[in-house]
Amino acid sequence: MRRRTVFLTTFILVVLAISVVALALPEIHIGIPGFPRIDRAEPGPLGLKLGLDLQGGAHLVYQADTGTELSVQFPEDSEATVELIGEALDDAGYDATVADAEDGSSFTLTGAYLDPERREEVRLALTEAIAEPVSFVNADIPPPTDEQMEGVLSIISRRVNLYGTEEPIVQRFGDDRIIVQLPGASGSVITVRFAGDADTPKLGSVVEGRGYENVDVESRGGNEFRITTSTTLGVDERQALRSLLEAEVGTVEEPFLVTSTIEDAKILIGATAQLEFLRRQCAGPLIQGEFQVGCLPPYADSSIGLTGNDLVDAYAGNDPTTGAWAVNIQFDDRGADIFGQMTGDINVRTNRQSDEVIAVFLDEEELIAPVAQAHIRDGRSQITGGFNREEARTLAIQLKSGSLPVPLTLIQEESVDSILGEESLQRSMMAGLVGLGLVLIFVIAYYRAAGVVAAVALIYYAAVTLAIFKLVPITLTLPHIGGFILSIGLAVDANILIFERIKEEIRLGRSLASAMEVGFNRAWPAIRDGNVSTLITCVVLLWFGNRLGGGLINGFALTLMVGVLVSMFTAVLVSRNLLQALQAMGLGRAANLFTPEKIQPRATGQRPQSAQGGR
Repeated sequence: MRRRTVFLTTFILVVLAISVVALALPEIHIGIPGFPRIDRAEPGPLGLKLGLDLQGGAHLVYQADTGTELSVQFPEDSEATVELIGEALDDAGYDATVADAEDGSSFTLTGAYLDPERREEVRLALTEAIAEPVSFVNADIPPPTDEQMEGVLSIISRRVNLYGTEEPIVQRFGDDRIIVQLPGASGSVITVRFAGDADTPKLGSVVEGRGYENVDVESRGGNEFRITTSTTLGVDERQALRSLLEAEVGTVEEPFLVTSTIEDAKILIGATAQLEFLRRQCAGPLIQGEFQVGCLPPYADSSIGLTGNDLVDAYAGNDPTTGAWAVNIQFDDRGADIFGQMTGDINVRTNRQSDEVIAVFLDEEELIAPVAQAHIRDGRSQITGGFNREEARTLAIQLKSGSLPVPLTLIQEESVDSILGEESLQRSMMAGLVGLGLVLIFVIAYYRAAGVVAAVALIYYAAVTLAIFKLVPITLTLPHIGGFILSIGLAVDANILIFERIKEEIRLGRSLASAMEVGFNRAWPAIRDGNVSTLITCVVLLWFGNRLGGGLINGFALTLMVGVLVSMFTAVLVSRNLLQALQAMGLGRAANLFTPEKIQPRATGQRPQSAQGGR
């Protein structure tokens, strides 16, 4: 029993230490080879991730990019001009952009989608105003169907969630528009490391001179710095910043990381990732490159029919051998068969004059051309090539999300203020602390020493639960906070059940140690059944929320579920160990310290004497 108590106490203290450290550190960066990397650096209190209603974010409106592109060629002797074509289109009631192909007779007309009837009307208008077109070729993108828009909705939700922007608001607006609201998606974070001879003291002034707003430069040790700014840096601006730092401060070493959540999310939302695997025949022997083995041109690529449509999963991870970042991929049954046949056929022996590799293309751009190191039969492989964490993560998201069913155009972008605002958030937190303090005062005043145990257990519960919210991470919105506050009440309720049982056993005359053991055993069924019932309710709420798009329901149910699980842990293990520790410290004889009722000592009768008979 003593060994079990020591083990549980050690475990409880370790969990508490991890939770306190996680909440105390403003940033957490943990990279263990073979495990997903943990990077947490949120601006919310205790580093918690706040939702759109608590910290604001970005509001994006996308529209399905539909329309018709007409390639029109007139006879060379015609007097066709951009102006004449524009007038003819106005007469036909068709608003389109006209571009000259610079040969005097060919033009490109881009406008709204034209059905066959309207397209014929436009052709007749051009014929009457100018001449009969020699060629009249159209490329149409028809309006999206409901099924396509639902597919767009699903893919965008998956992309922004995979990128780490949890709890986004993604919804349809009309027949061809998508609204995306991303919490906390403003500003940029730059991580940069310079060579030893860099003039780092001038780093802040150089960045501020770029015109960025609210610049903060933080040293991370050595020549590594973390720069935060409220300005969102686009792709071109990132490269311009790096060039400026190279020129003004010193040599920038890899990795140079810029995280602009809103800009990165915009790129991913509209990106179309077309993945293709080709079989490459090398003309000469394989060569050793910086990150991989490959072959120099000339070479011949041939298609084997393996594309991103055959991919079922892609995720960033670490190579278990080298620890370098890589993208793990998995094919479906069809893709696994094709990939297995290709890797089995490719000759990877470098002592031959001709060898083959696998060329991987993304949107017709070569990503990497690795050598098949083995015959891969199960459809699982890994793409390596000197990726940093962000590159591997972004590539995995693009590959896994697939391409959008219809192209999208960003037509509106603006910032969204938080519903509560910073001042209201601080007031809400103060109200929560006051409420928690009143609860602690009540349980201590009524249950005395047992109330102190409940107070300590409740503080332990809050620390562990908030640490879980931070490490997962769980984005906190108002419904999330509501679920968390309700779970605090359940945690107190479990302790009260235990203490009432202990009080009853003490009243019956048991010793404190015996009353604790019996009280816990009798309170546990009620605690278990009540919490399991609540967990079932949470599962039902999550099930309905996922199918009805109820983000508010999901947030409430998720934090309530986490809180209930942690409250069971604290009530059954933490409170029990603390009570046993107090009893072991010599308070076992002071039973009045553990109950508000006055304990009467047990009446002790005298043994009756035997009757003495006279002689």
